[in-house]
Amino acid sequence: MNLVILEFEEKAEEINEYFNFVQTTTHLRGFIDNTDMIQVSQTVHNVLKANMFLLLYNLVESSFKNALENICLKIKNDNLKYKEVIPEIKKIWIEKEYKNFENIKNRQKSKFIMDKIDSIAEDIIAIEFYSNDEKTKNDDISGNVDARVINKINSKYGAKLESSPNIDTSSLLTVKTNRNNLAHGHKTFTECGEDYTLNDLKDIKNNSQAYMRFILEHIQTFINNKKYKVEQNA
Repeated sequence: MNLVILEFEEKAEEINEYFNFVQTTTHLRGFIDNTDMIQVSQTVHNVLKANMFLLLYNLVESSFKNALENICLKIKNDNLKYKEVIPEIKKIWIEKEYKNFENIKNRQKSKFIMDKIDSIAEDIIAIEFYSNDEKTKNDDISGNVDARVINKINSKYGAKLESSPNIDTSSLLTVKTNRNNLAHGHKTFTECGEDYTLNDLKDIKNNSQAYMRFILEHIQTFINNKKYKVEQNA
């Protein structure tokens, strides 16, 4: 998780630098390079502002996806048996493992299932965020991540939030909605950018980064404390 958090902070700093640049275009009407005047129009300024939503959404989705992959990798590397993990992880493993039943011929299915039931308590748990065979995500988060989805998936993995930070989580919904509007052509970059002031964007940026920082620290604690394991005295 340390690398995930480091990568998050690097991307966050890139976004901060980009925002600082966008701020300079507010009063920038042009500058002289040799004898050429370069004008920054309102249209370009709006496009620059709209790009913030693409950068922020990438930060949110990629960092959360990387954190989930770390949970899966840690469980796999610990060589834990089915009986040693919490119910939430058991459920994820069962959902993925027993999809294999669909590919078994009917005459072989009964024996396969019986053998699996007999051995399940000793099975080593290995869940992956991506399926090696289908190259599909275990959780369809592409283009869909906001605070509600993050909390839902955290709970699915047994990493439910016990408390919420004093952060405006609606910023993540704003980022997701605008990103999708831009990606699907529902809004032009100019239309999207003109809807938000620089102060609006600054608040959205700060809230989104603060919330993701909180989430990543929460998942890091979940992993470090091995909360995916059944407690010894349970």
